[in-house]
Amino acid sequence: MITLYHAPRSRSSRIIWLLEELGADYKIELVDIQRGDGSGKPAPESYAAINPLKKVPTVKVFDEIVYESGAITLYLTDSHQRHPIGPLPGDNNRAEYVRWLFFYNGTLEPAATARFMGWDKDPAKPTGFGKWEDIEKVVSDQLAKTPYILGDEFSAADIIYGSAVQFFKGSLFPDRPHYDAYLERLSARPAYKRAQARDNG
Repeated sequence: MITLYHAPRSRSSRIIWLLEELGADYKIELVDIQRGDGSGKPAPESYAAINPLKKVPTVKVFDEIVYESGAITLYLTDSHQRHPIGPLPGDNNRAEYVRWLFFYNGTLEPAATARFMGWDKDPAKPTGFGKWEDIEKVVSDQLAKTPYILGDEFSAADIIYGSAVQFFKGSLFPDRPHYDAYLERLSARPAYKRAQARDNG
């Protein structure tokens, strides 16, 4: 049994979708979080034993605890292969899959935060992860030429990037026809619809 520590309408919502796509046996434990707009409230101190930063998502599988969306996605797609949506070692798409997961956590999200906060506007103080427009272009160019992040087939990387496109579209992600088409394909998936129904726990 997998336990997902989750706050509705947060980054952990994508992990419900992942678990539904995998056909995994899981339960949801709701966790309070302080949101960027000041709403909500901090998670209890006891949750620090699960996630030291008291954030979501976090999953617990038996005695193993994993947090960070990319790490959770890689761990679960490697360990739960009933519905193989994450290329395993030896697969031709494995390197690309891992690269996209790490690009999201290590480059796209930090760059998005820097842009929102205005940290990247001084050319004399460039950020280490690059210029936002260049980073968005990497995602845009891929989705302009293929229906999914890894090409013609849906993968768990699309759960990560689909949630990002959905969240940032119209702000950091410009309105582009291929983003609209991408979100339409993803939102039609039965597992996505089941995840939406479970978002409140």
